Amino acid sequence: METKKVKRRRFSFKKFFKFLLFLFVLGFGCYFLSNVHIKNIVIVGNKLLKDIDVIEAAGVEDYPSFLKTSNNSIEKGVKALPLVKSVKVKKKWGFVLEIHLVEYNVLFQIRSSGEYVLSNKKRVSDTLTQVYSPVLINYVPDNVLDKMISKFLELDSDVLAKISEIEYSPTTYDNSRFLLYMNDGNLVYITLSKTKELNKYSKIKGQLGKSQGILYLDSGNFFEIKE
Repeated sequence: METKKVKRRRFSFKKFFKFLLFLFVLGFGCYFLSNVHIKNIVIVGNKLLKDIDVIEAAGVEDYPSFLKTSNNSIEKGVKALPLVKSVKVKKKWGFVLEIHLVEYNVLFQIRSSGEYVLSNKKRVSDTLTQVYSPVLINYVPDNVLDKMISKFLELDSDVLAKISEIEYSPTTYDNSRFLLYMNDGNLVYITLSKTKELNKYSKIKGQLGKSQGILYLDSGNFFEIKE
């Protein structure tokens, strides 16, 4: 009866050493990368919020681990800011963290409370970075104010930028009438049902040349020139 010969494989210290070396390099690399801190934080899209406001809300003011810091947790923290409409976090080569955000627009400020009314109709009293916006200078009944906010959403941003102050100026026949003080020295009477007409302001002003006066958009479209 023949006996089968069993081939014995010799233990290779060389291969084992290479394997251990590979594990060591892999483990060290993972450990090193997981403990590398964020090198730079870039905030993109903020006009109202300061960079430090966004960084603190994101929870990365101490420049934590680049890999261990969750994009979701950063986005959740920044999205909690009342002025932030949407946020997206990107991690880039060189351990750079980019936070891209979109803010709500500011429609106007209420002088009596100091609050800013945003394009989502919410009011915030957050400290803003020298934001220019029209200022509502007197009291407006809540029902009229709600309608005003909705109608001001119809205004182009460049038109809003031309308004300095807003005064509630109702009449016996029109409780939604406002007087707008423009940055160029003109006055504009507007009723909320005709708010969209104000988007033609630049065109109207261009036709009037250097003349200054009062533009009536509440009861007929006409311009009264100042003497």
